[in-house]
Amino acid sequence: MTHGREQAGSTESPEVYGSFRERPARDYELGAGLRLLREVSVVLGALPVVLIAWHAMNGPDRVPVHFGFDGTVNRDGSPWELFWTALLVWGTCVLGMAILSRHPRLFNFPQVLTSENVQRLYRLGETSLIWLAFAAALMVWGIAGSLGYPTFWLLWVGLGVMTVAVVLLVWRSATT
Repeated sequence: MTHGREQAGSTESPEVYGSFRERPARDYELGAGLRLLREVSVVLGALPVVLIAWHAMNGPDRVPVHFGFDGTVNRDGSPWELFWTALLVWGTCVLGMAILSRHPRLFNFPQVLTSENVQRLYRLGETSLIWLAFAAALMVWGIAGSLGYPTFWLLWVGLGVMTVAVVLLVWRSATT
């Protein structure tokens, strides 16, 4: 078995990793900006959850909880419904992706992992999950916009960032 890069002039094929157990640990460090974005996303996404909980305890009994594509309210509900929605989005999408991004060995990739591409794909997957966590944090702020805060537009920005991150992940992992 060979690990890492092949030596010059070697005719050996790169090692193929068929299972999660065979995959090597990551051997790179992310830049400070991406590490900070991961941490900021967790905190940034938690703040509107706290804000919505405070509003649910002290605000009106009914708030807008569903909007049409044109922005018109098409259903009212309890502010606690917003709280549980925001908490679920934050917990699974923001916190979950931030934690999972630290373990790229567990990711599914659109191509076979080999000793030649594994670290590059790990880095790409980790970076993409960090951006997805940030997009989800923006979306939680958009949910808080249902309470009258001027943040509803962040829902659309978050969806845009999420779409770009997914498209780039698929494209870059399939073409490099």
